[in-house]
Amino acid sequence: MLIRLRNCWKAGIAENDKTDMVTNGIYGFSRNPAFLGFDLVYAGIGLMFCNPALIVVSVFAGVMLHMQILQEEKYLPTVFGEAYETYYKQVSRYFGRKNIDRSARL
Repeated sequence: MLIRLRNCWKAGIAENDKTDMVTNGIYGFSRNPAFLGFDLVYAGIGLMFCNPALIVVSVFAGVMLHMQILQEEKYLPTVFGEAYETYYKQVSRYFGRKNIDRSARL
């Protein structure tokens, strides 16, 4: 994943940074593979230890990461325009490709 991102990796919204949009590799199946990985790690730790405090922290972390994703999804169209809109329509937020209306392309 980091190889695909090269110099495009950043955490949060950095309005002054100019990067390229990455849509190949794992990004062809998930718009947020890093956040998906973080969520899975938190969930795994919470389930592995079955500790109520860890489960609460895991849920909190998942909610916070999801809120960051929602912020980025509002911001990215202003940076990448139609290219991001097309990507958004084709690739799911967490994992999977969306059903594309094939009749629209004919």
